[in-house]
Amino acid sequence: MVLVVSFLWSQPVCAAALLLLSLSARQLPAQDRTAVTERAELLSLRDARTAALRLDPAVRSAKEAVVVAAARERQSAAFPNPSLAYGREQTSRVGQSNAQDIAQIEWPLDVAGQRSARIVAARLRVEVAEARLAGSTQAIDAELVRVYIEAMSAEHRIHLADAALRTAREAQRVGNERVRAGDVAAYVDRRLRLEVGRYAARRAEAAMQARAAREQLALLTGVSADRIAVPTVAPGDTASTAFTSLLATMLNNLALPSSTLAETSDSLVGRALAARADVIGAGREVQAALADARLAARERVPMPALSAGYKGERVQSGASSGVSLYGFVAGFSLPLPLFDRRVGAVAAADATARQTGAEADLVRRRVTREVTEAFTALRGAQAEYALLQPFAGAESRLALRAVQAAYAEGEITLAEWLEAVRAWQETELTLLTLTTNIAQRRVALARAAGVPLFSTLESIR
Repeated sequence: MVLVVSFLWSQPVCAAALLLLSLSARQLPAQDRTAVTERAELLSLRDARTAALRLDPAVRSAKEAVVVAAARERQSAAFPNPSLAYGREQTSRVGQSNAQDIAQIEWPLDVAGQRSARIVAARLRVEVAEARLAGSTQAIDAELVRVYIEAMSAEHRIHLADAALRTAREAQRVGNERVRAGDVAAYVDRRLRLEVGRYAARRAEAAMQARAAREQLALLTGVSADRIAVPTVAPGDTASTAFTSLLATMLNNLALPSSTLAETSDSLVGRALAARADVIGAGREVQAALADARLAARERVPMPALSAGYKGERVQSGASSGVSLYGFVAGFSLPLPLFDRRVGAVAAADATARQTGAEADLVRRRVTREVTEAFTALRGAQAEYALLQPFAGAESRLALRAVQAAYAEGEITLAEWLEAVRAWQETELTLLTLTTNIAQRRVALARAAGVPLFSTLESIR
């Protein structure tokens, strides 16, 4: 089986730029590394998550939505206010007068259970808001871990570029000695200068990619990109196993599906449908819509009111002192549904409940598709990694050293050396890309299956 990886060599570089880079290549890695280490501080994944949750507007909005829903739940439990009424009636005719003072309180009666239905609907809205907050938190967690892994991979890509550049410089040194000794033509020196420039350009490209990854991390966390450093292997350790071990150590602190995919796609789909925040939120939304429909139906029942109070009356005739009468008043009132029978409100609430149910089915279908696609992508990446892994690592480094020694001894040509170095770098870069993809796809599968990446979620209140 032949693995062809051409993305690294797809862009031509002009000879003048290569020569310029070859002249400055000896200072470039050291300057970049010094500039970063002087300003940067190691940003752990958990610290990055804390900063991202504090900064992310979607999480902050979801938190406020929970506060709003909780406040509305408290409001829904309030009883209707009584009404206080006072009236004075005074009449008179020739020689006679009559004055009445009436004070009464009117209390509405919730005979249809409107208040209890309103409380149930409001409580379900709180659960919907909490589910959305959990979904927003898990979404930013997954995006943060993905970008963090990308930043770690970009740093290791720099190490691989440094190793290739060191190899090219060593070959250039050997070539110069052989040219001075007259063993080879001056073409070898010029060709190696171009090759050093090529690897210097690749190193500069890797540094730009690492910078871009740190800027993405800075965008999520609010920390300056110049002050961000992520865990990385020792600069001289270009082994794929070293990066894999470092990445595995970081991932072990997260709740991820097994890298061996012990679970089946169907079991992961079942877990997602039972645990994903958006599925739970959609289900609660349906229940809340049904509660709103029940409330709308109960609001068709008129709310009667009882009234009770005090009445005082004074009757005076001519010059006499008059008579004062005191007592109580009681009453009952019932709104007449003549013009507003709530027919439209009930129909709208029922239709909203059906619409919400259809949207919940759509969410479940989308989740099923996301889990299946994430599962298939991870399995494919692992299969490709298993095919390539025997050709990389310690064996490839030993082969590269053997090629370098053979070139130094004059046993192989320059073309053979160039082909061997390129094959080594392409293999290592491909393995690094696959390792990164597998880690990111495990994160994507955990997100799709509704598995929280971190053991504890920040408080939603």
